[in-house]
Amino acid sequence: MKKLGVSLVAAFLALSAAHEGMAAKKKEAKVEKTRGPAPVASADAISEIRGDYKWGMTTQQVIDKINARIEAGYKDRLAKTAADPGPNDKLRKAMRDETAAVKKNIVKFDGKKGPWDVSIIDQEIVQGAGLSMLFMKEPKSTRYFFFDNDSLYKMFIAFDKEMLEGKKFKDFGAAMQVKFGKAQEVYVTQNNSIGVKEKKLDHLLWRSTTGDGLKLVDRSEFYDVYCLVLYNNSVEQRVAAARKAADAAQPKGSMLDNVVGGKESDRDENDNVIDRITGKEVFKPGDRRAAQQNITVPSPGAPSRDIDK
Repeated sequence: MKKLGVSLVAAFLALSAAHEGMAAKKKEAKVEKTRGPAPVASADAISEIRGDYKWGMTTQQVIDKINARIEAGYKDRLAKTAADPGPNDKLRKAMRDETAAVKKNIVKFDGKKGPWDVSIIDQEIVQGAGLSMLFMKEPKSTRYFFFDNDSLYKMFIAFDKEMLEGKKFKDFGAAMQVKFGKAQEVYVTQNNSIGVKEKKLDHLLWRSTTGDGLKLVDRSEFYDVYCLVLYNNSVEQRVAAARKAADAAQPKGSMLDNVVGGKESDRDENDNVIDRITGKEVFKPGDRRAAQQNITVPSPGAPSRDIDK
């Protein structure tokens, strides 16, 4: 038992070191200044991405919309089995189970760091700033809803790998510009693996006439995925300022120092970070590279100590 405990700590330290390396690389990347405002995206295309969701909705209102879509998906099948109680009851139970599970996908960023801080949405998180998130699997993507004090202000859509069709980010971006219109290219300058500075396309940027921002971001370096982010620009700017302040307030000691020094005592011993290393197939969305799975983001519903029950 003692040997197993030591091996788990060693594995966690290795994973922590890898994530620290990723975080350091992000901090080293310098976003180049853009000239002028971003182009205005197609209003129809933005409306399609937004769907039935509106800024300011509460978590429960978003859940109600999701559940309405789930129930609509069962409508025809329920009608066809109306005269057959057995199959009809099974369908109704499946529908109730599916709608009941939606609430389990709520995550509150209440100040305790966890696996979400090293996931596909890590750059969207600010701990202890009143933010929360709800995620759901869609036919070709996973959608993450972000709330500021229970008010919807951002949707982060991670496309499934099949949607990318093997395209490089610039090529996929060109295809998206056919849909949304010409975008502003935003580059970062960073050191490559041999320490030489290189310029890299980081994201494409649009704006709207109603104060929304839209980005296509490249998350392929670690997650093999591209993501579309639609947000209320005024709220996003305020959250970004809080994120910058939180980063500046971070202690200089590394995660490795904290673990060795015993400062990571609030971590659940069954946390799936350890499970992931030791081979158990329990994952959160965005917790592993897409190359290791059939879709870019695992289906929602994986257990999490951060999920509000």
